[in-house]
Amino acid sequence: MEKNMVVINKKMASVSRTLEISGDVIVPDIKPDILNIINTNGIPYIYKEDIGNGRVRLDGNIDTYVVYLADNGETRSIQTTLSFSESVEEATITESSFSRQSVSLEMIEAKVLNERKISIRASMKIKCEVFEKSEIEINNDFNEIENIEMLKETLNIKSVIGSNRVKTSIKEDIELEASYSVAEILKVDVDVSNLENKISHNKVLAKADSNVKIIFLSEDGRIGTANANIPIMSFIDIDKITDSNTCEIDYSVRNMLFKPNTNSITCQVDFEVFAMAYETKTIDVVQDMYGLRNTVEFSRKEVEVELSRTSRKEVVNLNERIVVEDILNVLDVDAKPRIVNKNKVGNSFNCECEMGLDIYYEADNRNGLNVKNVTIPFMIKTENPEDIELIVSKKQFTVSSENVNCDMEILTRTSNNCLKNISMIENVSCKECEEDNDYKMFMYFVKAGDSVWKIAKRFRVPMCDIIELNNLESPERLQVGDRLYIMR
Repeated sequence: MEKNMVVINKKMASVSRTLEISGDVIVPDIKPDILNIINTNGIPYIYKEDIGNGRVRLDGNIDTYVVYLADNGETRSIQTTLSFSESVEEATITESSFSRQSVSLEMIEAKVLNERKISIRASMKIKCEVFEKSEIEINNDFNEIENIEMLKETLNIKSVIGSNRVKTSIKEDIELEASYSVAEILKVDVDVSNLENKISHNKVLAKADSNVKIIFLSEDGRIGTANANIPIMSFIDIDKITDSNTCEIDYSVRNMLFKPNTNSITCQVDFEVFAMAYETKTIDVVQDMYGLRNTVEFSRKEVEVELSRTSRKEVVNLNERIVVEDILNVLDVDAKPRIVNKNKVGNSFNCECEMGLDIYYEADNRNGLNVKNVTIPFMIKTENPEDIELIVSKKQFTVSSENVNCDMEILTRTSNNCLKNISMIENVSCKECEEDNDYKMFMYFVKAGDSVWKIAKRFRVPMCDIIELNNLESPERLQVGDRLYIMR
């Protein structure tokens, strides 16, 4: 009997939670008093993971920048860090388990308590999935058993080769124009793009670009921006991987440091790079069987496997004109798309979405950083709203008079549910059939729920005989009431 060994990542726990975090901050003595808050922004990340028997503990930070208007009319900022911890508890988690996490900032705001004290409140979504590697033995060939019919399904199953995590960092002094001398950082953005990898024997070369954008305040009160595209490169060891396999790479921020200098800003970001390597095994999995001249008995075992992922991509274009009074130029725009409502229509969903825009700009009649918040509604249609990603793949903003012309491209990426429960047949035994096996012919009328397989199994005849005798060009399209001739 032929057997296939498949290695899967068995999910032990999955948690998605919204965390509320708050804290108070005292204005340093060297900074002026607060009149009101202009803007609050932050970047969340998990810096430590601790896996033990029965639990996973995650520790993280939100590096926060509060931009405020001082009582002397200046724009100033305060940088602080909010810390958080979260645990996932499940009895099946062991020290050999591994986790995949993601964290995103849903909301952050600051309120003035008094001229020297502010309160910061943030809401963030954290998702953690915990896995354990597990070997599955799949029986797919019972040809040594005579006179049986088998129903098989061909599956492209992803079998895990191995995984590994490495740490890497970027560190660079981002040079500024000579006329700027940095006083304070007002806003920081870090994202990773252009992911690619190259596989060789037992090793993966992972490459990506880290895109850094900073808004800062100069010593003479001007607002400036600094941008850098910094390459990330990592070598990851994975035993038994070859260039015929596939590898999925994830990048996660683990720590950040931005330090103003006279004419530059030192940027250091620590990343964790996680690589998971797979091989695809094409396996004919036996779903059902029956005997033509004997009675076949067996048991079933339900297992969950991961199939090769397929995805569907569509592009939504947004073109809007937004009125922003007294605007001189756009410094930066945070674009955050999200689904707010889902309506099922037939076999698909119409999703009501909105694009939240935070437009950071300079005005011609007031100094400092200005922010305008805008929400743009849009619609998408999808078959699976649970596994859809909304990615801003292009954003361009131009100023015309007091209008900001927004040209955005949203990539909607839907991945199929690549987990599948399969029913494996095992413990097969045969015994002599006591039914009359004399030659007979039947006329059968198709009923609701029938298939050629079910009918063939009922009458103990080969499925191919029914198809051939009745000239069925599309046997999967039986209609209720169809007449079939069955010969045994």
